[in-house]
Amino acid sequence: MPAIDIDDIWFRANPDREYRLRRQTPAELEKWPVPPGYGFTGWCIIRRADRAVELFAIAEGATWDDYDFEMSQFFNELRAGEAA
Repeated sequence: MPAIDIDDIWFRANPDREYRLRRQTPAELEKWPVPPGYGFTGWCIIRRADRAVELFAIAEGATWDDYDFEMSQFFNELRAGEAA
């Protein structure tokens, strides 16, 4: 099952959430022009409203809050960086 279908299932199961944070699939990681380096893991944030996706990498073992407020701010920062 494609990751986008799993995202849809997750949003249906979590109707109060506007953002989803998850690790990237191997297929998604293959699309990076330069993959995350050693010791880093690829993640993505999906926005419910339009299914827009932002990609990022953090150090393996690092923790991350997945509250909508924090995800919204980080999503917008990633999106703004893309435009710069």
